[in-house]
Amino acid sequence: MDRGGGGSCIGLSGVTLALLAFDSLVYPSKELRMIVSFVPIQLPAYYLFLSLVGISIAGILGLIGGNVAHSTHLGGLLFGTIFYESFKRGCVQRYNYKFKKAFKSIK
Repeated sequence: MDRGGGGSCIGLSGVTLALLAFDSLVYPSKELRMIVSFVPIQLPAYYLFLSLVGISIAGILGLIGGNVAHSTHLGGLLFGTIFYESFKRGCVQRYNYKFKKAFKSIK
């Protein structure tokens, strides 16, 4: 249903790309398969991550058209990267104890 507005919709693509970014940084040599324009492609996860970053930046700059929220995709990829870096440096584990302590009283 077209309401005639020029609004945008975020959906779950940013979250999906955040998870893909985290997974591709944890397991960079894992082979991922996808279908692009009915052509099956298989490549290492890290190369897919880099290509998605490039596509998102190109879309934000207006080099790639279409009705795609490139800024949402880039935001998801950046969030997954930042979460991976904080996980790697031990920041997530420090807060894990605080979360367990806070939610212990709920059970």
